[in-house]
Amino acid sequence: MYKLFFTIAACVLPTFAANNFYGIATANSIGGTGSYTCRSQAQWNTLAKDAKNSGFKSIRVTGFDCDALARASSAAAANGLKVLAGIYVSGSIAGAINQINNEVQLFRSAYGVYGAGRYEGLTIGNEVNDSAGNIMNKVYDVRGTYNTRCHRCIADPQLMRTGYLKSVGVTTPVSTVHTWVAIRDNPALCGADFVGANAHAFYDGNRNSGQAGDFVLKTVIPALKAKCPGKKIYITETGWPSRGNRFGSSAVASINDERTALQRLNCAARDDRSVSLYAFEYDDQNWKGNDNERSFGIFPKFDLNDVFSSC
Repeated sequence: MYKLFFTIAACVLPTFAANNFYGIATANSIGGTGSYTCRSQAQWNTLAKDAKNSGFKSIRVTGFDCDALARASSAAAANGLKVLAGIYVSGSIAGAINQINNEVQLFRSAYGVYGAGRYEGLTIGNEVNDSAGNIMNKVYDVRGTYNTRCHRCIADPQLMRTGYLKSVGVTTPVSTVHTWVAIRDNPALCGADFVGANAHAFYDGNRNSGQAGDFVLKTVIPALKAKCPGKKIYITETGWPSRGNRFGSSAVASINDERTALQRLNCAARDDRSVSLYAFEYDDQNWKGNDNERSFGIFPKFDLNDVFSSC
């Protein structure tokens, strides 16, 4: 009788398509609002539950405002997810020194609560508008162990205090995030514990949504592996907008194109598992500057079981 029950149950259980993305990028503001509005703890909990139920293993946080590090870490812990934590830098590294140092302390506190296993990594800046030398000086300062690959790094006492996190026993890998083109053209950005690269076929020009996966798999990843040999690579943002102007001659923004791009990117993630891809992003962010930027959100637009079924 028990054997019959389990046989019947096995026949009626749904079969879920494989999500090959490693993680999903998030904003600290709730989706769908015209102004930047902080997510509550309950909303972070829902986000993490959605990510877990859809097969993502990690969430990426790009800033610590809105108490996001603590709230995201709590939600991730409750759902068995990892966090790629990011300190956001507006302007230059030198102009943000105090903010960075204060937020490194916030990360150290969160690390003490949730442990080393909760954090995939810590990134200092996202596409910072500063020199590679200045960015990497601060990365090494936060992490520890100055890296001689950065030949042009400046020895500014304000930037190079100590190798802080390693000195206090924090083992989380530390790096920065930049566009894949910036990393390709400035290999000094390869020098930390891992490589974090944003790669959007939509903005590369002359590519349609069906080419999004090949763009990452056959253009971006080989270029990064050539410039950053031996480094773990994270594609920290990749996606497609669902509305707004076309970009170049081929990149069209629509719901169907976003679905197609996500399908192709999911297949690319399957085809090179040495690289971890983060889908961009959890929900639409209507406070951003134009319809393209506002409309990369994935939830609640899609049945991801359908989106991922092609792989």
